[in-house]
Formats: sequence, C-alpha cells, structure tokens
Amino acid sequence: MPDPSTPAAQRLRRPSWRDPRLGIGILLVALSVALGSWAVTNAADTVEVYRTTDALSPGDRIDPADLEVVRVHVPDIDLYLTPGESVPDDAVAIRAVGPGELVPGSALGTESQVEVRPISLPTSAALEAYLEKGSRVDLWVALPDPDGVGVDPVGPAQLLVEGVEVWDIHEDTSLFAGTDQVQVQVLVDVADLPDVLDALSSGAEITVVPLPGQADS
Repeated sequence: MPDPSTPAAQRLRRPSWRDPRLGIGILLVALSVALGSWAVTNAADTVEVYRTTDALSPGDRIDPADLEVVRVHVPDIDLYLTPGESVPDDAVAIRAVGPGELVPGSALGTESQVEVRPISLPTSAALEAYLEKGSRVDLWVALPDPDGVGVDPVGPAQLLVEGVEVWDIHEDTSLFAGTDQVQVQVLVDVADLPDVLDALSSGAEITVVPLPGQADS
C-alpha cells in the first residue's frame, strides 16, 4: 500500500505543438540557416581590387607593388583597378586618391594628362600639424597696395585659389627662412596657375589656410 506522505510522481508529457518554446526553437534554426546561406552567397560575390596604402596625388607613379589587394563587394568591378589588369610602367595618378581608398581605373593616366602643377609656398610651422599629403587648403593673397599710401603696404586679403591639394611639406632651407617656417608644395590647376604666379612675382603675401576637419589626429 503506497505511503500517502510520498508525493505521486509526475508523468512526462509530450511537448505540444502549441508550446511557444518549440516555435522559438524552429525560428532560431531557420534564422541560422538563412544567415549562413547569406554569408556564403555574399562571400562568393566579393572580388579582388587594389586599395591604396598611402595617399596618391596627381603625378605620383602607380606601382601595384605599392598597393594592397582586398576582397570587397562592389556594384561595378569595371570602375576599379584589379590585380588581373596590367599597369603600364609610365602610369601615374591623374587625380587624388585618398589613403585606404579603392583605386578607380579613371585615376590612372600619363604625365601629359596631369592638369595640375606643384607650387612651393612658405608657411608657418605652426600649421604643419594641420597639413599632410593629400589634405586640402585655400590660398589667400594680400596684394601690394598699388597706390603705395596708408600704413599697411598691402591691400586687403582675398581668396586666390580654393581647395588645392597639398603634395609635400618639408623644412624651409632657404637663406632667409626663419625657424618657424616650412615649405608647403601645393598642386595648382593649370587654369589657376597664371594668377598664382602673378601674385608670387608681384611680391604678394600668399597665406595657406587649411580646410576644417584636417587637424592631426
């Protein structure tokens, strides 16, 4: 005779299809399968393209050995330089390509296609932290006062060229350079070159003004 003080054993019940835990389990399995299928399909759609390691400026030689190959998903592979393409020995960048960017095929050309020229300008060494190869600057000029009157020997500053690219920065070793100056080489469009050269030949003060958001990190 069973002891009335001992609780009766509960019978195991077969899980019902109405059990919400069963539905959640099926949903998780379906999501896992779908995610795995998407990952495999997406990986199959990637292609190898060239990416820069350093910034390329117009006139810089393009050597595949200086680029890195990455696998990416791009909508139109024909727009970019790929390892399967041959790069001519005289290939140069005809427009700027930033560091870590995919190399567009349209950025390749010959030296005769480069439409900018390097111009060296002295600037304050304090601005060096805001300048690097590939960054953009505005050039402002204060022309000599044509009347030669007044306290200030130069006229008001005015925008000379907007958004030119920095090509190089180096120490100013000229005889009359101060310790607080550096030489900044900027790439000036051929169309703007006469204005810049006229300003330099007239003894005008040209000021390099970095664009916002380019401080050294």
